[in-house]
Amino acid sequence: MSAMLSKSIDVNLVSMLRRQMEMSVGAPGRLLRRQVRNLYAQIIGLAPRSQNPYATHVPVLVGIGAAFRPSMLIEFGSGTLSTLSLVDEVAFPSIQRVDSYENNHEWFQQVRNRLGSDARVVIQFVDGEMYQAVDRANTAQADLIFVDDSPTDKTRVPTVREVSRLCGKKPLVIMHDHDLWRLRLATRNFEHRVSFPAFNPQSCVMWHGHPERKPRVEEVSRIIQQHAPDISLTDIRGWMRVFVKELS
Repeated sequence: MSAMLSKSIDVNLVSMLRRQMEMSVGAPGRLLRRQVRNLYAQIIGLAPRSQNPYATHVPVLVGIGAAFRPSMLIEFGSGTLSTLSLVDEVAFPSIQRVDSYENNHEWFQQVRNRLGSDARVVIQFVDGEMYQAVDRANTAQADLIFVDDSPTDKTRVPTVREVSRLCGKKPLVIMHDHDLWRLRLATRNFEHRVSFPAFNPQSCVMWHGHPERKPRVEEVSRIIQQHAPDISLTDIRGWMRVFVKELS
């Protein structure tokens, strides 16, 4: 199956799923929704759900960091498995600054307390929906943007769209939960996309311009798939050793 045809089927299935979930009712509706979800999962290559679903983006962050050596990163949705990993100077030696935005006050306090006094990280509380913070975040100056905000895919979609609208051609953007159909549709606001199917939930790397980046991003995805059975999701230094050894 050609890549273009696969992408077309992907979009059509997402649209079908959306319509069926909105229109189907009762027992026949539940059966139809289940069948469509199973077909959709097959088409996008959805692996069994990880036992640690909140960490499946970690190898992607490490791999893209090793491949592109970003110095300035913006994060929408802070976390112990992203923000705290980014300050590991062995796994992310190129990072000089992290601007992290969080709109859950309890989570904001927890991450800030665990960060301590690391001067490279500025974590900011967002009083409202996360997409409202994108405009002030100066995304066009970032080398890498990570999007993993909000408790639902519906509320994260506006963040993805705003990042796509404002980020320009400089940054790569990593988004967690690319297997969710609303987010999968939202990523199509970007000119280029590479899905990372090794783990469930999936991640996606997106950007504008620079088509020459695609082989490098795809190489990171290949390395993750090759070593997925052997390295723990949260072993960021183990992943870094693999990427340093294998990235051409």
